[in-house]
Amino acid sequence: MTTSIVAGPGDTWGIPGPQFLWLYFGLAAVAIISVLIWRRGYTAGPSLRSARDLTATQAALINGDRRLAVYSSLAALRAAGCVESDKRGYLHQAAHLPTGASELDRAVYAVTRNGITTTGVQTHHSVREVLDRTEAELARDGWILDDQARRAVRTGALVVFAVLAIGIARLFAGISNDKPVGNLVLLLIPIGIAAFALLSVRRVSGAGKRILAKMRRDAQHLSPSQKPSWTTYGPQAAALSVGLFGAGAFWLADPAFAQQAELQRNIAQTGLSSSSYSGSSCSSSSSCSSSSSSCSSGSSCGGGSSCGGGGCGG
Repeated sequence: MTTSIVAGPGDTWGIPGPQFLWLYFGLAAVAIISVLIWRRGYTAGPSLRSARDLTATQAALINGDRRLAVYSSLAALRAAGCVESDKRGYLHQAAHLPTGASELDRAVYAVTRNGITTTGVQTHHSVREVLDRTEAELARDGWILDDQARRAVRTGALVVFAVLAIGIARLFAGISNDKPVGNLVLLLIPIGIAAFALLSVRRVSGAGKRILAKMRRDAQHLSPSQKPSWTTYGPQAAALSVGLFGAGAFWLADPAFAQQAELQRNIAQTGLSSSSYSGSSCSSSSSCSSSSSSCSSGSSCGGGSSCGGGGCGG
């Protein structure tokens, strides 16, 4: 013999508490899972099967930010003997630019003609233009998400916020109807956490992280832990070392120049890694968990009411 839950005359919204809890839990689970699947389509990025390795500038922009990209370029120029730093920390040209220098290397080299600080290089309009184009290419190819794409991804959180709003409305309705709402509160907490977590959108796509990891594996000989010689590997390898493993690679490879150019202070100010590639920014991941509360025959919801009555769901 089966029993059905019949709404009592005093049930909030005409739905008994236990029944509402199960319905609401199912609605929240479907909403969160659906949004996560939808987000994956935006944040997955391209397939790595046909992808080519990134340039040092591109790797630096994915791994860190524009400052790391400038540091990687300075590493190449320094390894080639093209730039030097005076006692004031100003960068100057020391030799002709070698053949095959990247677009960013040429831009950075040009602005050091009359002497300029490292911060001045980063903010110079010609350097910014190169970085603007490179970031646009990375976003177009799906390695990073630009501001427009990230805003679009954040809209998915509105679905979960709508579910949260329903639960909050039920909560206040249950309170005004003098019904126990303990279990509903416990259910609203993880849903609220999930909703706010979905507002966070990582700057680097899943494919961007994977290709960065692949390039690090292929270039382990350039890791700071291996103490690579930039003289042996050449300027582009020096740039790639900094781009893949962080600004600390510059400090370990050429501490005298790094100190003169005040790179240590810039590293400390930006939070870029001093030892490996852990200084990656604007890239974070968040995980959401949901929990459900079930009513047992021996538990009570407070105020002497048992779960079989109001069900703690208002």
